[in-house]
Amino acid sequence: MHVLILSPYPDALIAPVEARGDHVTVRSDLVTGAEFEALRPDWIISYGYRRLITAPVLEMCAGRIVNLHISLLPFNRGADPNFWSWVNDTPKGVTLHLIDAGMDTGPILAQREVALDPLTETLKSSYLRLRREVEDLFARQWDDIVSGRLQPRAQTTRLPMHRAAHKAKLFALLPLGWDSPAADVMRLPRIGQTDGPDRTAN
Repeated sequence: MHVLILSPYPDALIAPVEARGDHVTVRSDLVTGAEFEALRPDWIISYGYRRLITAPVLEMCAGRIVNLHISLLPFNRGADPNFWSWVNDTPKGVTLHLIDAGMDTGPILAQREVALDPLTETLKSSYLRLRREVEDLFARQWDDIVSGRLQPRAQTTRLPMHRAAHKAKLFALLPLGWDSPAADVMRLPRIGQTDGPDRTAN
């Protein structure tokens, strides 16, 4: 089986895929429609890939494109989910889900809630913790996903989503940037949310 990993940080994903004896191709740059056609992957894994996955690719690999998202969907769809989980004081966690034509709206395969203490965490430390958690969840669940033992669960609640531009004004209020204590981030005003329109990006 051929698995295409779309990620700027694929290292933790390669071993679970290769453990099944499957072939891996890794790309972090833009993959054109023609390249997808040439690669013809059996599965696609998207992790931190900030490129548009086009409708023809969605159709070609329907039900076989998995996204790793560092929020407890349906909370904090879109960009910078860890940042918004602190701003809006929503549950923290990670999700594996199938990609559809919306923004992080596809059926959920697996989730894990993660307890994070705002008194000890920073934006950076909580982000890195969620990265480790979603990579571990993927490693534990990948074989069940491919084998069909995990049944996708539709997202029936569509909560607001975020785009990268929404963060700029609030982030400028944090003099320590990514080293800001989570408790300080929780004191920011709750702005910068939207219900759409959706587009396919991860």
